[in-house]
Amino acid sequence: MWKKIILIVAVITLSSCGAKRKGVEASKESKEVVLGKSEAVSYKSLGNGVASISLQLFENNTFKFDFNSIPQPDTNEKPVKISEKGTYTSDGNWKLLNFKNPKFSLAAIFDSNYAGAADFRVIDENNVKINTSKNALPIWGVVCEKQ
Repeated sequence: MWKKIILIVAVITLSSCGAKRKGVEASKESKEVVLGKSEAVSYKSLGNGVASISLQLFENNTFKFDFNSIPQPDTNEKPVKISEKGTYTSDGNWKLLNFKNPKFSLAAIFDSNYAGAADFRVIDENNVKINTSKNALPIWGVVCEKQ
């Protein structure tokens, strides 16, 4: 499992390389999303040595996704930082999150190898469907607990 996580970190790190780049930049469309004032549902990663992750869904059908990788000891890895906003639609307990032109792979972050079909489904490069009836979601292989 750690080899796969390190490989994913390496892929994300390489995809975010560039001159004086400290993380993956949010898309212009993401920056234009106005978040709601109160949360409807949120998930936050439990203590781990891999990444700090949060997903907040707001009452106005917007969301914010924050991801900060934690470089492994004795490596030259740089932390990967992702902060994206988007909109979502509801279908009962399932929420379809629409990322506005993400600069990362949803399939890498929402990795089906670490989750069941009842947790989430990556629809395409901009959309992922999550099950908010779950008390925890595995995002990037990290358990994120419902708050």
